[in-house]
Amino acid sequence: MELSEYGRAIARGWLIVLVCVLAGVAVAWGVTERATPVYQSTVKFYVVSPPATGQSALQSLELSRGRIASYASLVKSDKFVENLVDTSSTGLSAADIAQSISASADQETLMLTVVVSLPDQAKSLAIARQIVSGLNSALDDVEAGRTQSGGGKTVLNVVAGPTDETEPVSPRLSLNLGLGALLGLGAGIAIAVARRMTDHTLRTPEEVEDASGLPLLARIPASAEARKFSGVLEHRAASLLDEAARRLRTNMDHIPVLPASGVVLITSARAGEGKTTVALMLARTWAEAGEKVLLVETDLRRPRLASELKLGNSMGLAAVLAGRSGLSGVIQKTASDRLHIVAAGAVPENPTELLASQAMTAALGDMRGSYSRVILDAPAMQPFSDAALLAVQADSTVLVVRYQNVTRELLGASLRNLELVKATVAGAVLNALPLRLSEGRKQPRTKLRKGQRAKVTAPVVPAEPAPVKHSASRR
Repeated sequence: MELSEYGRAIARGWLIVLVCVLAGVAVAWGVTERATPVYQSTVKFYVVSPPATGQSALQSLELSRGRIASYASLVKSDKFVENLVDTSSTGLSAADIAQSISASADQETLMLTVVVSLPDQAKSLAIARQIVSGLNSALDDVEAGRTQSGGGKTVLNVVAGPTDETEPVSPRLSLNLGLGALLGLGAGIAIAVARRMTDHTLRTPEEVEDASGLPLLARIPASAEARKFSGVLEHRAASLLDEAARRLRTNMDHIPVLPASGVVLITSARAGEGKTTVALMLARTWAEAGEKVLLVETDLRRPRLASELKLGNSMGLAAVLAGRSGLSGVIQKTASDRLHIVAAGAVPENPTELLASQAMTAALGDMRGSYSRVILDAPAMQPFSDAALLAVQADSTVLVVRYQNVTRELLGASLRNLELVKATVAGAVLNALPLRLSEGRKQPRTKLRKGQRAKVTAPVVPAEPAPVKHSASRR
């Protein structure tokens, strides 16, 4: 995945990210509400060791530096606390008080900092005051080797505190909420990216070409015009959908193995890929180019063309294959004189047998003789074998892949089915692409001055590209 794809994965999963952030904030708030508040009282001492007899000032300074570290450890010990603090007045044991005390020594500045942290503000202040009043005498009791005159005696002078903090130092609501939101954001991003990395559906043209080994004949953009079959056949001045159809027509015209009266099969790996839309687009553009085109609906299991295009005749291909009608009796005209349609008709009991029959071969022969282009709107490759049977009789097969709808595995299985019947696959069409992946671009908007009217012009359509070179078949 490229960096831009990570960004799009996060953007597509914005709801997941938002939910995770809110969940992180909610959990942090709940933890904060249930946490016991802790109050602190801080005392700072300046350690002084006056020079003893025969000592220099430098030696006295080094003595202070050596002792200050031991004082930081000593003030947190249980036995020392018993002599330092009146445990009966606090209601706490010496061990509990020792655990509530933290001390740090700075040998450069000779500063000893003692912090008392307890859930009770009054008790933390009381213990800090007892430390201030009794620390020097308690140290005198545990130190040895001093002279009777007091030479070398270390003195701890209070320079700050004890502080009386009315607000608890823990928990901090704003800090916890911020950390909760940050952790939720990280979790949401991780989930969104993981979903994208585990999603094996095909999205980009490069992924489709790599998974199929086929050239990409066209990129069909997602468009409101393609939501209805009748909208695909409507005449428009210009649109990205029509440009994609012309691109498909251009590339199909330059397939070497496709004869002038060729039969092209349009299918897909699974239902719902948009193969009928692609078949209608190709049929319309060939008709506009002067070809005489016949579009045949060969999906006998789920016919849709007759109802959605409001075709009047209920007879269709199924009747021809069953011998109840001739081909000319089921051909229906459209708004274009050069585009005719054969609908599937009533659903038969044995669609696979009818498509594999000699009647189907004979009907295709008649179609070749009467039309310059024959397009078979075939059913999907999965789960039935109808499309594979038709691909054998077609001159070329086009595989439609819908954006973010088909996995590599499913596409590969469909291609293997076509290979087994030795079908000629011309290429793939990527359908319903977002505009950023389609071959068109939005026109820039120009800001109008006050009172200025916008000029209405036809949309700009990219120039038709050079045709794609194709391999004769995928074997």
